[in-house]
Amino acid sequence: MPPTPQVGLAELARILAACGGEDACTELSEEQLDESFYELGLDSLAVLQAVGVLARTYRIVVPEELVVEAETPRMLLEMIGTLFGWSSHSA
Repeated sequence: MPPTPQVGLAELARILAACGGEDACTELSEEQLDESFYELGLDSLAVLQAVGVLARTYRIVVPEELVVEAETPRMLLEMIGTLFGWSSHSA
């Protein structure tokens, strides 16, 4: 099986915007990585939906209990990166 590509900031922002509805962030900058999903206009369901999209797109499995612990985009990217041995996120 080929290695799974890294999920970057731009991809995460696109998926979060698609899952978050009209009140969600449409763009995600480096400065917003440490803002809570709530501050970005996203609820827990939107985050779970986004992780589902990532799982289907990249054929990865992210345990739901870990998703609940990710309170910010940075935490989510780092959690996914740690699970798959990626050193850092890329845009």
